[in-house]
Amino acid sequence: MVMSFSAERESPIGLLRRISTASSLEDGAFTLVLPVLAQQSTGDLGVAAVFVAVTAPWALVSLPVGYLADHMSRTRLLRITAFARTGLAAVLAVLCAFGNPMPELIAVLAFGLSSCGVASEIARQALVPQLVADSSRLVSANTEIAKVSQLYGGFVGPLVGGWLLLWSQSLATASLAVFAAITLLVTLGLPGTPALRDEPMRMRTMMTAGLGGFHQIYHHRMLLTLASLSFTVSTVWYVWETSFTAFALSDSGLGASSLTYSFLLLAGAAGALVGSQVVQPITRRFPLRTTLAMSLAGWAVWFLVPALTSHWLPIVCCLVLGGGVGLMWNTISITARQLVTSGHLLGRTTAAYRMVTRTGRALGAALAGLLMSHTSWHIFGSCAIVIGVVAVGIITFYRDRLMLEPEAR
Repeated sequence: MVMSFSAERESPIGLLRRISTASSLEDGAFTLVLPVLAQQSTGDLGVAAVFVAVTAPWALVSLPVGYLADHMSRTRLLRITAFARTGLAAVLAVLCAFGNPMPELIAVLAFGLSSCGVASEIARQALVPQLVADSSRLVSANTEIAKVSQLYGGFVGPLVGGWLLLWSQSLATASLAVFAAITLLVTLGLPGTPALRDEPMRMRTMMTAGLGGFHQIYHHRMLLTLASLSFTVSTVWYVWETSFTAFALSDSGLGASSLTYSFLLLAGAAGALVGSQVVQPITRRFPLRTTLAMSLAGWAVWFLVPALTSHWLPIVCCLVLGGGVGLMWNTISITARQLVTSGHLLGRTTAAYRMVTRTGRALGAALAGLLMSHTSWHIFGSCAIVIGVVAVGIITFYRDRLMLEPEAR
């Protein structure tokens, strides 16, 4: 056991996988706890406010974080982020220990915690190619990280968060602060990596330099296509996701408790684990446009089922399907972006790409808040139709037959 642990410590990707494990456990618990706290305080509009708060940082802090990821050690950026997130989690725990925090404070802390998550994700994604010398191993490295992220972020974290909320809000939020501290300790064990750009950082040029990521996307046809598709898909997804969360927790909807809601999240995570087993064979066999269209066809079914029935079994099955096709889309788009982007530009390109796509999430969550007065099945059905149209459009208009596996190109 000692030897295997030492071997794991010698592998930078192994250490990054450990960080993803600890961070995903924390993320999974926050994913459940924050919307439940908001719903208990202000109802459906509180849920929408939290979803906007956790997605807005991608539109507001992505560019400066991408600049930092290209001009400083990405390991150091991960450590700074872990320190900040631990502090914010501790503040939330203290507020809940002295009573129910104001809804506005929940949204503000959700924004801060999500901002740290933005920095962590950009730094980790930009760090993977720096740690993997052989580009043919990028798919497997990203898939391994996605597996632990889904296992702990989709299974363990939500289940633990839901179980803790059954006891009390203060216990749940205190445990989240402990999870954040564990993530910090694991991050401190990652060996330092050098900055890829040997030039001084200047605050006044940070935003200007960050625009280089948009320049890279705009002048690369694949990146521009992926960013446009992902913006559309993300917007529709978060209209559906926000509406479904409110529907699941509402007494007039599924009436799920915090623990029951955690099992709904587990269903999606189960599908993601299955998807992680098939994504590599699919990318070897089919070109990019086919894999993207296959993924979105599954998304359309996922979105449509709650519009047709409120029975638990078909809803759980559609969430399993959604987890699988969601992971497929995410892994494919990340790998394609890493393969076509130079290493020294990957931080800012990832930030710009994520800013575009995650702005769609914030827009979708806000739009869902405006649509809350409509019947849920109308929203779910409309989302399914839009995603189906996008899938047909990919097959009809997108002609690039790029294979994601380098040896297959």
